Amino acid sequence: MNTTNLPNSTIDIDSTFLLGCESDVSPSQVALGSSWMAINMLNLGGLWSCRPGYHCLATFPDGKLQGVARFHPVLGEEQILVAVSGKVYAASFPYTEFHLIEALQFSPTAKQIYWALTTQAAKRDTTDFASAITVIEPKSVLMIQDGGFTAPGWYDGSNAGHIKGNLFETPAGGPMAWVGDRLWVANDNMVFASDIANPFSFREQIYLGGVSAFFFASEVTAMVPTPSIESPQLMVFTGVNGSILQANIRNRDSWPTTPNFQEEVVQVGCLSNRSALSHYGQVVWFSPSGVSIYDPATSGKLTSRLPVRDNEMLTSKVVLSDDLSQVAAGAFGQYLLMSVPAEDTHNRHTWVLNHASLSTLSDESGPSWSGYWLGTRPVEWVSGIFAGQERIFHVSVDYDGKNRLWEAFNPNRLDNGCPITWALFTRGYFGTTSQTGKPPGFKVRFQWADFTVAGVEEDLDFGVFYAGGTSGAFKPIANTLIRALRGSMDADTEITMESEIFAFKPQSRTIQTVDADQQSVLTNDGSAGVEREKISNIDRSFQLLVVGHGPCTLREIRAFSLPEPENPAGNPKAFCPESCLNAVRYDGLATKSNNFKSVVDALSDAPESFYTSSKTVVLEKNGFKAIGIGFASSILSQAAADRVANIVATKRADKDLQAMLPPVTSVGLGLEHTG
Repeated sequence: MNTTNLPNSTIDIDSTFLLGCESDVSPSQVALGSSWMAINMLNLGGLWSCRPGYHCLATFPDGKLQGVARFHPVLGEEQILVAVSGKVYAASFPYTEFHLIEALQFSPTAKQIYWALTTQAAKRDTTDFASAITVIEPKSVLMIQDGGFTAPGWYDGSNAGHIKGNLFETPAGGPMAWVGDRLWVANDNMVFASDIANPFSFREQIYLGGVSAFFFASEVTAMVPTPSIESPQLMVFTGVNGSILQANIRNRDSWPTTPNFQEEVVQVGCLSNRSALSHYGQVVWFSPSGVSIYDPATSGKLTSRLPVRDNEMLTSKVVLSDDLSQVAAGAFGQYLLMSVPAEDTHNRHTWVLNHASLSTLSDESGPSWSGYWLGTRPVEWVSGIFAGQERIFHVSVDYDGKNRLWEAFNPNRLDNGCPITWALFTRGYFGTTSQTGKPPGFKVRFQWADFTVAGVEEDLDFGVFYAGGTSGAFKPIANTLIRALRGSMDADTEITMESEIFAFKPQSRTIQTVDADQQSVLTNDGSAGVEREKISNIDRSFQLLVVGHGPCTLREIRAFSLPEPENPAGNPKAFCPESCLNAVRYDGLATKSNNFKSVVDALSDAPESFYTSSKTVVLEKNGFKAIGIGFASSILSQAAADRVANIVATKRADKDLQAMLPPVTSVGLGLEHTG
């Protein structure tokens, strides 16, 4: 490979991506250390990597998927509960076999199910208002509501039921929270507080101003505890504002005399109860303007609107659905996930915020957006400690209409063992933020780019496209398949007691594209003569699109160009109007004609770089047979789509075959059967 550069070549380099995504500006204005947008990628340590994988654990009956919750008992293992069309299913680790909780039945048409994990340490001896109180051994109780359509439900890990026929017990409602050893329940514009240590009893009637509840200006849309270990408070949202209730004060008699016990703190509302959570010491929620963040430790009462924190996600934000009431947030370690209905009525895009792209012993970098993830359509996220390990799950209405439970952040960077399609839109190289010293606005002639990639653990389809910073469609300049083996075992390997099984080291490569100025066939996107005067590889800046199918990490990108001489004279056509009809398709493809129909037909008939594949694989073993069908798409090539579809089909057939085969149990070395 010839790596000698022409003497006048200019090199623009990205060797760190600490600042994440920045799609609210033109690619040529994206700052150094940033990229324009990433899809199915994660920014960690200043490097872009294929996102962690999803693993499907269970499929549920067809119907309206209403939510998921974690039940954490005082003693014992955690359970996951899932609601579908009013029915609630539960399972213990590894969360693959769910059973129906017969005693619970909620409205099958309810938009969502609300959950609150509580700790009961007291009970009432009778149903009378003045019933005596008995202190009991603390136990976990999951309280469940459907927005007021059905009597409240409860689940304690083994028993369940609905709370009916008692005026002094838990009221029906929607959003709930457990703060200050009390259950707080919202119903319309009212919030009720339970008796201390008893989520079933609401006999105590001390509120503010002699009324029987805390009242708010409009319907309560969300409630979330503030992030404080010693004295968490309760943040209550309506559609237009957020207020604090000092729920950490356990002495109810002092509530009426506590200054500002109920106080509005932000004039920014919340649209979805599932979008509100505490993360990294802050309260995060989805407001009518986007993602909002409030730090109760450092912020006083804010009479002005909070700044929106998601402008960098503008390319996804502009295609949001009108109904944002089911936006769902999740948190895993330093990552905040916000699933939104972009390009869909379901939550198709999951925005990913990394609160610390680079962490050292003494410092952390600031937060940065890692773009958005595709693959599932999360309805609700749930995270915490499961089986002694931090995990995060979500339930999804998948593209085939099935309701499934998925575990996220699988470190193998595969979805159910299949390659993940990822893409990176870079900043505009040689643009106004370039480090090359080129005067802004001067044109260059794009040559080629090279990429340092690492973490290649298996076969990887890798492609690169370029486009002018001001006009034109993306044109391919690299498309290759990197071959890499994961380990010493494949489908044909026979394993014995003496077999050694080991993984191979992930591989790295430096990949150089072709010279765009010397491509044997210059791809014409029609922009010359419509949006530009010169050929496609001459512009003021150039954006790269990097696409892959499979695990990979991008460590460095270098772009090469040559200076392009400027026109030394003025434009003799400066007073000449354009005479043709000009049109540009969504992907930058352009055309012109004097006839309207010709313009429309030309863009309609022009091919799109989009390849689809359907593969069928048959697997047989010990007289059992399974058939798997896989579908895949790619913008790289038909071969890339075929490869991924074949893997998907094989994985599906293998899963079905494993379910048919009788289990094989090893007694272990030295534990052979001696009977």
